[in-house]
Amino acid sequence: MKFSYTTRLLFVLIWIFSFVLAGSALTCAGSITLDTIVVTAAKNNTDEKNIGAETLKTHKVVDLAEILSNEMIEATMIRKSGYGNEVSLRGFGKSELRVLVDDGLLEGACGSRKDPSLSHINILTVDKIEVRQGPFDVTKAGALGGSINVITKKPQKEFLGEVLTKAGSYDFLSSGFYTTGGNEKIQGLIGYNYSESDQYEDGDGNKLYRFAPASRPYNAKGKNMKAFEKHDVWGKLQFTPTENQTILFSYTYGKADNIMTSRAGMDIDSEKTYMGRADYSITGLGNFSDELSFSLYQNSVEHEPFDKYRELAGNPYFHRHNEVKSTITGGKIENKKSAGFVLFTYGIDAYKHNWKGDMYRDDSGVNMDDELIPDVNSYDFGLYLKVNKNYDNLSLSAGFRYDRFESKADEELKQSIVVTSTNKNNDDLFSGYLSAEYYLMDNAFLFGGIGQSIRTPTAVERYLQSPSPYFHGNPDLDPTKNREFDLGFQLTGRTFSFRAKGFYSDLKDYIYQQGKQTADSHQTWTNIDAHIYGADVKIIVDIISDFSVETAAAWQRGKKDSRPEYNNDNDLAEVPPLKTKLALHYDTQMLFGTLEWIHSENADNVDVAAGEKALSGWDVVNFRGGWNYKMLTLNVGVENIFDRRYAVANSYEWDVVSGSGANPAIVYEPGRFFYASISCKF
Repeated sequence: MKFSYTTRLLFVLIWIFSFVLAGSALTCAGSITLDTIVVTAAKNNTDEKNIGAETLKTHKVVDLAEILSNEMIEATMIRKSGYGNEVSLRGFGKSELRVLVDDGLLEGACGSRKDPSLSHINILTVDKIEVRQGPFDVTKAGALGGSINVITKKPQKEFLGEVLTKAGSYDFLSSGFYTTGGNEKIQGLIGYNYSESDQYEDGDGNKLYRFAPASRPYNAKGKNMKAFEKHDVWGKLQFTPTENQTILFSYTYGKADNIMTSRAGMDIDSEKTYMGRADYSITGLGNFSDELSFSLYQNSVEHEPFDKYRELAGNPYFHRHNEVKSTITGGKIENKKSAGFVLFTYGIDAYKHNWKGDMYRDDSGVNMDDELIPDVNSYDFGLYLKVNKNYDNLSLSAGFRYDRFESKADEELKQSIVVTSTNKNNDDLFSGYLSAEYYLMDNAFLFGGIGQSIRTPTAVERYLQSPSPYFHGNPDLDPTKNREFDLGFQLTGRTFSFRAKGFYSDLKDYIYQQGKQTADSHQTWTNIDAHIYGADVKIIVDIISDFSVETAAAWQRGKKDSRPEYNNDNDLAEVPPLKTKLALHYDTQMLFGTLEWIHSENADNVDVAAGEKALSGWDVVNFRGGWNYKMLTLNVGVENIFDRRYAVANSYEWDVVSGSGANPAIVYEPGRFFYASISCKF
């Protein structure tokens, strides 16, 4: 394996720090000092990272996927446009990650994933983001490679709030507020935010419209459209009838218009998001419970793609639009109870996911495909148990989960593949894990685990009915099983922290796209066997006068153990190459800042047969800083200081709503991007 000079330089720095830290560990004991930007949780949570609201606001805040990719060396963004991008963790992305809001499942409505889940969440609502990697959480259904749980702000008794305005290059603007207050019995919270942006330009001056597929280039009006425009409003009402009881009602509404999605063949005319939930918790129930909680939620997205800003350069020779809706209704009952030195967490959860989509001709208004997504209902009922136990120098955690999953298309499957005509599937799913932390000394421990997680096929993968007779879902898909082993080491002291981790994932019945070779063969999804393995390392060392240096690297590789029909490439798609980071941090109560250099190797281990393209390696330098003064906080920053042209990652999935096959467009990153924000807390 051959690495570039810049990568070798970063590895040398990492290993120098490793030897320094190993020697320091023998003489330096003390409390564990964790990174203040991405915090690794305490015992039995070594697979979890938390990113707080204050850290999120230091970024340019166009897209949460971008922020996660910047904050976590293990995360990679999949660029689709200026807004609405994906994120992957260690090679797991899209439906292989569960995205939740306050533990409630959230899914976008687009069959081509032009509206990933994170794009529906406004940053001003966020208190923190919990990121879990691997199969080590049985409290969430379908988290194959991990989960991203967005925890939103709760109402407070004190009257307080925040006004935040941010502006940047390419006429980016975001402005909003939230306020909360109440008394001992009732507390409320309300907020609003508006954001918009024009099209950005890459390092060579190419605007977003230039990345559109050749079959659907932008027309004159589309070349001058905004990148996005979005309104969000939210509110919460909390009752605390007694000291140990809390009742919370929440509702969020978002509306976006004219969202440019240059990678695909259609943009988004309108998109509406509705998120409502009710929570009840009670603590101190004696021998029965330490904390008992109940929750109900409904998250719904209405999504309307259109192509009126595109030229009719290929089939079909008329304009179209889709009307798609995704609604998840669910709930959970969970109980926590300590018994001696053991903490038991157990519960039941369930959800119903309805997904329906139709396609219309704009010239005649005729419904040309009333079963694009044929009114699919998916049901999941789950039971889980998690046990944590701490010894003197050993912490153990184990979990078990059972799911009964059912999915059914309530409309006829007109374009099913030859081998099946079923429109209903049932799956019994078992998952679980065993993990441990062993303390070699007060400031050093080993951690590891083994587990199995499962994700079920989506409604699109099983039941999609495209206008093309050879492009559709596969009802016979099996759920994917991830059997994973993780092992790592963490060492901390008063002036440093060191963490390294490796993993191996054996993927059984991995859901993969199957292209066509002849005019009468099928484009669909199939099951294959595959594996992903990799490692990451992160070191932070305090130097002088509130300065610290951070070095980090993450590498993963994916391989097929069996291959889809018409695919002779052994590389697994959408697995990012080596990524490294070198950063200088300055942090005081009043002033703070980060200067970082991020490097990626060439993406040349790609699945060419599935439509992926080899991408050149890249280097980018970013700066962000801020100043706190009483109630005010000023943040400034510039990304891509040297105005480089580069593409971060492939995204090889088909644009199913436009009917296109492999070889999707690659969208390049923004050029030099300046931004600034001012926040007033009261």
